[in-house]
Amino acid sequence: MHDPAVAHPTAERAGRRVDPALGLIALLAFIVRIPALFATRVLLFDDGVYGASAVAMRHGGIPFRDVFSSQPPLFLPLVDVFDALGLRRLDSPRLLAVVSGVLVTIAVWGIAQRLGGRRAAIIAGLLMATSGCLLWTTGPLTSDGTAEVFAAFAVLVAVMYRDSPTLRRAVVVGLLLGAGVAVKLVMLGPAAVACALLLLASRRFRDLAVAVLAALAVVVVAAVPFGIADVWNQSVRYHLDTGEQQDALANLRKTSSTLGDRDVPLLLGALVAIVGVVAEGRRRGAQAAPRRWLDWLTSGIAPIVWWLVLALVAITAQTPMWRNHLAHLVVPACVLVGIGLAPMVDRVRRLPAVALGGLAIVGVAAIAYHVVHLAPLLWDTGATGSEARVVRALRALPPGAQAISDDPGVVWRAGRQTPGDLVDASILRQKTSEPSLRITADTVVKAAARPEVCAVAVRSSVRWGSFTDLPARLADEGYKVAERYGGPRALYVKQSC
Repeated sequence: MHDPAVAHPTAERAGRRVDPALGLIALLAFIVRIPALFATRVLLFDDGVYGASAVAMRHGGIPFRDVFSSQPPLFLPLVDVFDALGLRRLDSPRLLAVVSGVLVTIAVWGIAQRLGGRRAAIIAGLLMATSGCLLWTTGPLTSDGTAEVFAAFAVLVAVMYRDSPTLRRAVVVGLLLGAGVAVKLVMLGPAAVACALLLLASRRFRDLAVAVLAALAVVVVAAVPFGIADVWNQSVRYHLDTGEQQDALANLRKTSSTLGDRDVPLLLGALVAIVGVVAEGRRRGAQAAPRRWLDWLTSGIAPIVWWLVLALVAITAQTPMWRNHLAHLVVPACVLVGIGLAPMVDRVRRLPAVALGGLAIVGVAAIAYHVVHLAPLLWDTGATGSEARVVRALRALPPGAQAISDDPGVVWRAGRQTPGDLVDASILRQKTSEPSLRITADTVVKAAARPEVCAVAVRSSVRWGSFTDLPARLADEGYKVAERYGGPRALYVKQSC
């Protein structure tokens, strides 16, 4: 492996021009996300929540005041900006996700290039552009993918700072981290630690303090316009009040199964890289000179290793843990695997033909497996079953009619508006103990009684379908069942509409 502590002579030149390989990899990252951008179905629950949030903001809704937001204060404004850039069409909210996927890939290229050279950058960039865990958070609209843009670029600038420390770069690191925290609070911690270690390498403690202050300033400035109390209540307290017990083993099992489904090429690359690094370490171990503990923590790829390790710890400790959180793990993983595999390319070329053939077969099989498992995002099959039926029914409502649902995405895909306080109908909103945030049968009935609301779509038996008195109460408000989808799942339409 290259010694990452030594700056590559091409690093500064690479920063002044665009490498054609980087352009092609960024284009690949964009192309693989086009089907998700224009997908006609709801891709994830979060995809539907934030799509519905974008529609509410189009009609003047303000985050945290009119539009419920479980994410920190910068995320929904970014959704709104990219929705406007996409001309506020049906699929426009997803533009933020797609651009995020491309930007994360570029940042990963930059980190790997500075730490391991161009070959490492190409490998890391390809893995990042096609990572299933990242694609599932930067095809469908999620906050995790967008947060990783700021995290990855903060680490990139911190690596640049370690190579050439300046106060300006330290400030930029802080601003980027602050923006990332203002998009996704908890999961940015590992990247922040990596940045702190990279800044500590120069022993310029004032710069580290300035970076911390810059990060805090961004968070405060982002929160003030929406009211700090409301931001805290919805994006922090809400997540602390899940009522669920942590299950680290279950989180690890979900992590391993998700990686196996979505990132087999990355896992195989990691296995090969680990074997190569261990072999190289044994060969050169006796030559390694002892270093002070701070040098050991801040030099070479150590900060990226800590980024990866702490991301795994954060995911394991998260309650509840969602598959989207794996995006925060695969970003440092792609950097490290790219750096680990880069020196092995020449050795692979010298393998016997039989070994090369076997390696090629394994590679082709891994890519085929990867493509098959990402099929839901690589081509659009369209909405099917009850989802297609409820979307068609909602589209048939009178012009201007609104609708509510425990799956807000179907309202968004029907081109309808959801009242801002119900754009997020997550099960966590039924479990929270905070009355102002909790969704109950009373909440649903009160919203259904609004004159502009003409339909209630109950899509889940564990969310609104668990309100056993809801059908009778909706009937009292003038609703009749238009369609049934099995069990308590049904579409209720107000007769006066």
